[in-house]
Amino acid sequence: MSTNTGETELPLREVGLREAVWPYVKAGFRAMGDDLPAWLFFWNACLLLNTSLTNLSPPRPDFAPTIVFPMAVFVVFTTVRALKSPAVRFPKLALVVPVTMALGLPLLTFTWHTPSPLELDTLRTVYELSNFVWAALLVRFFWKRQRSLLAYFFGVAFVYGAVLENGGIVLGFFDEQNLSRTMVKPFVAPVATMIGWCVVLGMATYLVWKLREWVPALKRSALVSGVLVGVFATMLDLQIDPIATLTGCWVWDASLPPWFHGVPQVNFVAWLCALVPFAWVMFRVQAREGVADLGPWSRRQLLVALAFVPYALVVALLAFMTSTALLEGVDGPSWNLLAAFTQRVVSAL
Repeated sequence: MSTNTGETELPLREVGLREAVWPYVKAGFRAMGDDLPAWLFFWNACLLLNTSLTNLSPPRPDFAPTIVFPMAVFVVFTTVRALKSPAVRFPKLALVVPVTMALGLPLLTFTWHTPSPLELDTLRTVYELSNFVWAALLVRFFWKRQRSLLAYFFGVAFVYGAVLENGGIVLGFFDEQNLSRTMVKPFVAPVATMIGWCVVLGMATYLVWKLREWVPALKRSALVSGVLVGVFATMLDLQIDPIATLTGCWVWDASLPPWFHGVPQVNFVAWLCALVPFAWVMFRVQAREGVADLGPWSRRQLLVALAFVPYALVVALLAFMTSTALLEGVDGPSWNLLAAFTQRVVSAL
């Protein structure tokens, strides 16, 4: 038996076990660092599973299956990477190890866990602060690779997310008063949830950019790429929102019926209707401005992207109104909330 050291092949007994295994370990850590946004799906999924089983009182094992959604995104990404990326040195390991981790660690957590319930206020604090931790990891990641992407995700995307988050509260769909630690006036939404849009869009868009590199056919359609961004982000939300709703991180209007573990259907409809138009518009801006995937954005190109934010918001609003009308009818709870808001505005004028 021998191992390839990069220079020559030596018998395993001569190079030793450490020397034989270490190249594979280094390759694994390098892969994790190189594709951090994908691994954030993995670690978020595992931590949220642990929260459901150990930190809630009483525990909510019925939330455990929701780990399938973000973990599926991780598995799809790592599988395509292993099969298509020319940078992968050990394709079989690049395929087997992440998939094994995606199956094994959740199974171990579900099988062996120790209840350690936290107070609701503590859970809300952890949620608020965790958004800044994920944001810091992404800032470091993009700072080392392409700094102009920080202005894209934490500038352009932040403006878009701030309008959406504050808009949902103003329209009366939910409130986030329990997340008061990062509330800054004149916003009615906490900074933690607004920065969350930067994180989610950064994670999902990075994955799609890489998939477009490995599967060039995806570049032919800005819409398909935008749908992938929306689906990937919503898959993560399918695990986050049941916990966030249960702990009161956001409180839904009483007229919105629970649909998925206490979360109204309109929430997930809104996510898709918000994220797909933004990503679709930005992929079109990229093509128009000649910006490569994961490439640099000039100041002028960033201003162009910012100028298209209102356009994306209009498309998102039209998509939302159309979707809710089809799903609920024009006399459904979502349209009633929109009508009530319109009436308040007209009365104020």
